[in-house]
Amino acid sequence: MTESQTIPSKPDEAEIRHPLAFLGPGNPAWLSGGCAMLLGALAVLGHAPFHVWPAFAVSICGLVLLLDGASQNKKRLRSAFWRGWAWGFGYFLAGMFWVGNAFLVDAEKFAALMPFAVTALPAAMGVYWGLAAVAAMFFWSPGAARLMTFAFCFGVSEYLRSHMFTGLPWNLPAYIWKPGEAISQTASLIGPYGLSLLTLWALATPVVLLAKGDRRGRSIALIAAGLLALGSYAFGSFQLQSAGPVSPMGGKGPIIAAGQAGFSQKDVWDPANTMRIVETYLGLLETPEAQKADIVVWPEGAFPFLLLEEPFVLDQIQARLGARTLAVGSIRRDLLAGQPAYTNSLLVFDVEQGGLTTRSVYDKHHLVPFGEYLPLRPLFKALGIASLVSYDGEMSPGPEPTTLSLPKAPLADPRICYEIVFPSFNKQATGKAAWILNVSIDAWYGDLLGPDQHYAQARYRAIETGLPLVRSASGGWSAIVDRLGRPVAEHRAGAGYATARLPATVGPTLYARFGELAFGILMLGFGMLAVWRHNRH
Repeated sequence: MTESQTIPSKPDEAEIRHPLAFLGPGNPAWLSGGCAMLLGALAVLGHAPFHVWPAFAVSICGLVLLLDGASQNKKRLRSAFWRGWAWGFGYFLAGMFWVGNAFLVDAEKFAALMPFAVTALPAAMGVYWGLAAVAAMFFWSPGAARLMTFAFCFGVSEYLRSHMFTGLPWNLPAYIWKPGEAISQTASLIGPYGLSLLTLWALATPVVLLAKGDRRGRSIALIAAGLLALGSYAFGSFQLQSAGPVSPMGGKGPIIAAGQAGFSQKDVWDPANTMRIVETYLGLLETPEAQKADIVVWPEGAFPFLLLEEPFVLDQIQARLGARTLAVGSIRRDLLAGQPAYTNSLLVFDVEQGGLTTRSVYDKHHLVPFGEYLPLRPLFKALGIASLVSYDGEMSPGPEPTTLSLPKAPLADPRICYEIVFPSFNKQATGKAAWILNVSIDAWYGDLLGPDQHYAQARYRAIETGLPLVRSASGGWSAIVDRLGRPVAEHRAGAGYATARLPATVGPTLYARFGELAFGILMLGFGMLAVWRHNRH
């Protein structure tokens, strides 16, 4: 089938009362692109902190209708790519504009790059949606069948976006369902990619109401989507009811205080604030919340220096720590082949025989492109572009993640910063770890949407694995979350702690055991049905 051909349709089955008919053939591309961008921006209201899922549904239905218009265009592949890309650009621009705040921390050095970064990332992410729209056009058919094609192509696209070129699975469609509530529990069975696939299909089904014919297909689609929604809600409600209400001091786990000192990242990097930061964190060790804790957790990059190379600060921590354990993020320096190598690390300290001991260390494995290392380094160095976090040597990734040992606690699954947004990130911890320990610098994002989105995605890892989550994030949400994604204790910004006993786990979920198997089965089923229905037309 050539690009100039149009897809035939049967008037009695596919004639659509199209509310976006003015975006059909013969209208200027800027009009369809502008509409697509606005719809993409609207979809962001489905995500944290809003979780207005009907807004996402309206946006997805609008995208399907835009692709209907593209399918009638003589250059339908080009039109489909433009509309899909524009939707994705609006979606990621409105959902991730806050990345620009990171370029203002060291404004003198990086502010000029902010406009480029704020627009280049959404433009690149939009390509996935544009290509998904092109793929959908090859199998676009009238009636309800096109919704399966839509969900299949965009479900594959979201999976690829999460894995290619280091991956960025930010704001997957699944995350419109608030973590800790009923429908989010479906992620424990089919994971976020499976839930994203079903979300795209179910929320797109209202467009069948605009078709004049094919009553049987329309009824089947609406009934199936309704049963899916009711089934997911019933399963999640049963899980929540069976677990009972959250209890901060229930159970027998260690008491954990996870918190932060409340400094912005700009304050942290100002040398004039160094001693104030040290004194604030030392003071936090003496607060009532920390005094009753067995384990104290401080965020990634809590101090603006290499903690292991500052004996004065280590001595002060030792004098105040007592019988407790401290987990804190810090840059660490080693020598490799005579050259300094830096790792973003999670350090675990306790006091033994009067001395502060480093019990265990986890080095961040998945580094942030342009944040902690430069991809295509020679090219960008020649252009005068440096990574946001750099010392006198390049940041180095740690080995494949495994479990982390802490005194007085079961084994933990460690995640530093945005490692927490990757599903199935630490497969070696499955069946071994009893909780997830996440430290982060959300102060990079400013006080905008970023910290809320990051926290929501972190809570999904608890649902997927069946493990409670302990999270310490500067400038964002520090929290202790149970295995169902429900917050047991929370602290948002400012100096202080979220304090609670470590919630219990009941073992690996189906998703933790089998990974993307359910997603693969769903994709196979959707793909076969879409092809079958397409061939019938």
